[in-house]
Amino acid sequence: MKRVVLLAAAACLLSVAGRAQAPRPNILFVISDDQSAMHAGAYGDTATHTPAFDRIAREGVLFNHAYAAAPSCAPSRSAILTGRNIWEVEEGGILLGMLRSKFKVFPLLLEDAGYQLGATGKTWGPGKLGPGWTREIFGKVYAAQRLEDPSPGINPVDYAANFDEFFAERDQSKPFFFWLGTTEPHQSYDVGAWKRAGKKLEDARLPAWLPDTPETRGEILDYGLEIEHFDSNLARVIATLEAAGELDNTLIIVTSDHGNPLPRSKCNLYDGGTRVPFAVRWPGKIPTGRTVDDFVNLTDVAPTLLEIAGVEIPAEVSGRSLWPVLESSESGWIDAARDFVVTAFERHTVARRNAVGYPMRAIRTAKWAYIRNYEPERWPAGDPDYNAPPQGLFGDVDRGAAKSYLMANAENDAVRPYYLMSFGRRPAEELYDMENDPDQLHNIAADPQYMETKQRLHWQLEEYLRGHDDPRIRGENPWDGYAFTTNVFGNPNWKIEGVASPLP
Repeated sequence: MKRVVLLAAAACLLSVAGRAQAPRPNILFVISDDQSAMHAGAYGDTATHTPAFDRIAREGVLFNHAYAAAPSCAPSRSAILTGRNIWEVEEGGILLGMLRSKFKVFPLLLEDAGYQLGATGKTWGPGKLGPGWTREIFGKVYAAQRLEDPSPGINPVDYAANFDEFFAERDQSKPFFFWLGTTEPHQSYDVGAWKRAGKKLEDARLPAWLPDTPETRGEILDYGLEIEHFDSNLARVIATLEAAGELDNTLIIVTSDHGNPLPRSKCNLYDGGTRVPFAVRWPGKIPTGRTVDDFVNLTDVAPTLLEIAGVEIPAEVSGRSLWPVLESSESGWIDAARDFVVTAFERHTVARRNAVGYPMRAIRTAKWAYIRNYEPERWPAGDPDYNAPPQGLFGDVDRGAAKSYLMANAENDAVRPYYLMSFGRRPAEELYDMENDPDQLHNIAADPQYMETKQRLHWQLEEYLRGHDDPRIRGENPWDGYAFTTNVFGNPNWKIEGVASPLP
């Protein structure tokens, strides 16, 4: 057995060494903010037009089962940068936490290997980089190029123009890594913009866990317009690379940090919160026109890019390189070991008294989704009687039309089931049959018929958590004690560098 492992390790090192000697590609990493996989053309959304993303998918590989490590901005981005689960990066695993310099991030490893770095838009955060960082982890961040008259809700940063500036002044003797991160489609939206854009309510791709109303459909269409803005920037960058003859020498990854910001998605371990778009293009190296069903965690991005660049992958990385899947000519299920993904959540905004979080872990397979809620007596969306800025009641759900509609109609018999799915308490365990209930509407964890399945998934999840040293397995909870490092809540009861109780 040891000999087999050593031979496999040697083969991997030879593979990495061989790629290091070959011409290395430029790398363009494009990431939206709060976009579920279901809202892109390549995944069947006819109301949201994403021709640039669809092109990357068509001329590369489209992944059907890609998941964020966490359904919250900063934790997900920490996991992407380090290749580690959110419980492995300490304060980096919460929103408005701290990313410490002891954690290796793949852009700097690429820079050490000769890559020129650059970025525009949203990078890591919101939060604070800890002491000890001696270099900018994304290189130079470009923000000078601005839109002349952006629509309400659209970031005035002209992402594509900033990429063009980087591209024009780059050192052409080096390959580059560029991070293009938009703040779209994060709330808040230009309400009613869908009407001016000629969209139709009936075309909105409505998640089944939201009530079918003009308000929710309109919000989804407004959100979709911001996805289209993201996609238009991707298209412009592709055009720049194509005109310069660099497109096919550039590995492009397009994804999002987590799912949409509507109720029961963001800050939840259901697919609406964790399942993200993910497509990769590199013609000549990655066989084109394929759709892959293997399970991917965004922790896999770091080891993938490091291997492609011929850089040694740090031993502490938990993600696994996707290169064997990418270089395959097969579609469907390729790597039998990629049959599940583990996701996690701890703490987002000040949504509960004493700023406690709602800790969860989940395991997702092709057939099942199992969620472990560690504090079922808490409210998953936030305390219903605690009005904390900036989101108000149920503070872990962004303000928006769907949230307002559910809260205003909570006593309506037709609406209340949707209200409870988004805001009500949940049991310690949830189990969903993803083949027969893909929207995760019916929790069957308490059904004796599925007891053996639930126990098996519970053990599989715990085995993974134990193998990756999750403090939750030991009954420990450091997250509720971590400081929020930036006071964006507008709440004087909160210290900048530490937690102060907001209890009256």
